[in-house]
Amino acid sequence: MGRKAFQEHKVMLFLSKELYVAFIKLQADRGLGRSYAALLPFVEGLRAMGYISENVYREHVNRYSQPLLVQKTISEVVDTQADQLNRAMGMAVDQWNEHPSLEWRRTWLNTARQHPELSNAKLILALEQEVKG
Repeated sequence: MGRKAFQEHKVMLFLSKELYVAFIKLQADRGLGRSYAALLPFVEGLRAMGYISENVYREHVNRYSQPLLVQKTISEVVDTQADQLNRAMGMAVDQWNEHPSLEWRRTWLNTARQHPELSNAKLILALEQEVKG
């Protein structure tokens, strides 16, 4: 078994109910993740007690004041996934006549049937009709 990495820089805190509620409120009010919500008051306290310089304080308080970014909505994620799938089906269309595996074609046909709204799914389904026709 390997040696555990040095982890003395980690600190676990056991909060009273009052401090935990305050921590949750800070997290919610400022839109912070758990780590930042814990580190921000820690940095504030170290500065107030005179243990860190103004420069160190500003650097860390700026970092730990950054809210979580919810960069994409669910519909944007779905749109991105649909675009990726559509591109993949486009590559399948390009390789359709050269690809020797019937199982590969069946997989793409099933995918196209599940997503008939995508433009490249329509092309795959049209290729199936050409073979049948």
